[in-house]
Amino acid sequence: MPAPPLPALLAGLARRATTSAAARQLHAQLLHRGLPLPARAAVALIASSPSPRDARAVFESALPSDSGNVYLWTATVAAYARHAVAAEAVVRLFRRMLRCGPRPNAFTATPVIKSCSAQAQHAAGEGLQVHGFLRKAGLGCSAHVGAALIEMYGNLGRVGDARMVFDEMTERNVVLGNTMVACYVRAGDVAAAQEVFDGMAERDPISWNTLMSGYLQHGEARVARGLFDGMPERNVNSWNMMITACSMEGLWADAVQVFNQMRIARFQPDAATLAVLMSACAQLGSLSVARQVHGLLKKGCVEMNCHVQNSLTDMYAKCGSISEAHLLFVETQTKDKVSYNVIIGALAHHGRGKDALDLFNEMVEEGLQPDLVTFLGVLSACAHAGLVNDGKRYFESMRKAYAVEKSSDHYACMVDLYGRAGLIEEAHCLVQTMPMRPHAGVWGALLNACQKHCHIDVGKIAAEELIAIEPRNPGNYVLLANTLAQGQQWYSVETVRQSMRGKGVDKTAGCSWIEVDSIVHEFFMGDLSHPNVDGIYSILAHLYLQLT
Repeated sequence: MPAPPLPALLAGLARRATTSAAARQLHAQLLHRGLPLPARAAVALIASSPSPRDARAVFESALPSDSGNVYLWTATVAAYARHAVAAEAVVRLFRRMLRCGPRPNAFTATPVIKSCSAQAQHAAGEGLQVHGFLRKAGLGCSAHVGAALIEMYGNLGRVGDARMVFDEMTERNVVLGNTMVACYVRAGDVAAAQEVFDGMAERDPISWNTLMSGYLQHGEARVARGLFDGMPERNVNSWNMMITACSMEGLWADAVQVFNQMRIARFQPDAATLAVLMSACAQLGSLSVARQVHGLLKKGCVEMNCHVQNSLTDMYAKCGSISEAHLLFVETQTKDKVSYNVIIGALAHHGRGKDALDLFNEMVEEGLQPDLVTFLGVLSACAHAGLVNDGKRYFESMRKAYAVEKSSDHYACMVDLYGRAGLIEEAHCLVQTMPMRPHAGVWGALLNACQKHCHIDVGKIAAEELIAIEPRNPGNYVLLANTLAQGQQWYSVETVRQSMRGKGVDKTAGCSWIEVDSIVHEFFMGDLSHPNVDGIYSILAHLYLQLT
């Protein structure tokens, strides 16, 4: 069999030079031996070039003999764009091609447009000039060029120009439609995105996902869920957005259920899945699902770095397993400020105030600077453990020792601290002397304390302020009514209830949930919708008889 001609042989060698080091070695050998560098080999080398400088060197060495090869020019333009070279440099190379090279084709123009699009704020003029050239040269009719132009105009905020390009396209494909939908979604015009979506002859999962993301950004999670149910084909992003939609509506149990359906459908969760799911588990308190998420992370779905371990620690703590949360904290090799903030807050909420304060001292000894969140955890720890003097000391040390400014949230923690200890007058005095206007959290903490310790006079003051800030929050009226009821002021209790009815404020139904055999069961007050409702109420009646 005769040996292949030299250019083909070199091209084959170049294609096998898949790493940047191998490509550079091949180019050096060719230069050293004085061998010709044919266009096919040059294109392969440029495509694998690790930098624009290497691509330019190969291009210039091949240019004298192949200056009319459109593939050579196109590969070099694409290499410049791929390496995020300044759009001006990409456009300069393109203009040089117009002056002394072959006539560009649509594949040459696309990376030029994408380069201008990626740097839209700095290269708007260049992008418009390129579009003008494409119009004159008749190269703007292909769908992939149109998609690049739509994206560029979208990045420039010129949605009307993007739509003009879209309307001028005689041949449309799914990529063009997806780009136009994404352009409208980015601009916040979901209705226009829906209109383009409805007119698409062909759709893929990206089409559906993009529109779903638009509705989620506008808080219309229910519409997004409807789109998901209508999808003929789904991918991981589709499932992720469905889990997000459930979470946005506060339907944490549904979010976990969707995750289980995703696993049954044999989709592998990714980092985004697990991030949303950790939040849902934390809100729902589903320890079994939390352990599933942790198991998936251990299998290598996501790199187990400090940030992921912090999220896991928070999830376990909110699912009620402070021991597993603390173990994860201990196992975290490189701890940052967030690591300590998470575990201090977790220990505080689980009543282990002294342990939380020990970790605060450890954090300071490690040279980490406490911040606003750290002190919220510390003050909460003191409140839950009844450590009034420690809480006062840490509160006073915030600015003096750590240069951390006190916020309304820190004052709310101190009011809670005094209130739990029955120091209602001290709590009220602190509220009155705050340097900023108290928010609902401050007055809410004071009203809670008044209800607990039956301090009606201060409770009325707190309730008036709280209702003025949150007139539609039924919990404020209920707290006031309960406080008055403890003082047996029944006429005032009825006045509060009449005020609720007059303002159209309905009491939010009580809700609870329990996990049995990895299934989360949710119950509302007076709920009769559970399939085992007869058995549940029978047992409740039996327990009531035993208690009475």
